[in-house]
Amino acid sequence: MSDQYPPDEFDEIAQRGGPVGVHRAPRPWWSKLLGPILVFLIAGAAAYLIANYLWNREVQTPDDPTPTISETFTETFTPEPSLTPEPNVTPSQTPSPTPTQTVSFSTKVAVLNGAGINGLAGKNQKVLQDAGFSSVTAANLSGNKPSSNVVVYSEAELEATAKEIAKQLGISDISLDVTRTDADIEVHLVSDPSK
Repeated sequence: MSDQYPPDEFDEIAQRGGPVGVHRAPRPWWSKLLGPILVFLIAGAAAYLIANYLWNREVQTPDDPTPTISETFTETFTPEPSLTPEPNVTPSQTPSPTPTQTVSFSTKVAVLNGAGINGLAGKNQKVLQDAGFSSVTAANLSGNKPSSNVVVYSEAELEATAKEIAKQLGISDISLDVTRTDADIEVHLVSDPSK
């Protein structure tokens, strides 16, 4: 057998220096992007048209009929009001009653001992607790001391409560003033009020 075959058309192509075998010509770069771009543009246009159609479509449901407006004019006659004399009203000469203050048994009370008598604040604390006051503390009085026993209250609304405390302890003086502790009412003792 001979290894030689007569030259044919494929041998001629090989001699020209072109590609050998089954090859496609290279495609340009833009042709690879053309398909996805066209699909994106067509899908976007379709979505826009559908959304525009749905947005501009008028929807009427049977539950929501279009209201109709009917105007009816009726003429009514209203007579002019007659002038009647106003009754003579005189203000009452009796003053309105002042609100009564109530005793607040939950008010914070501090009994302060400035007499130098051991247990004086604790003894008076117990008197107030037995009278129904629920938030009473006992401590020593420091700083300036009053000349006599006094009940000091911090707000005008607490006057009735301060009077009740003074009555329970046998103290005659009460005073609206700033308290020295965080209590709303303070009892300043410089002597034993029970004696």
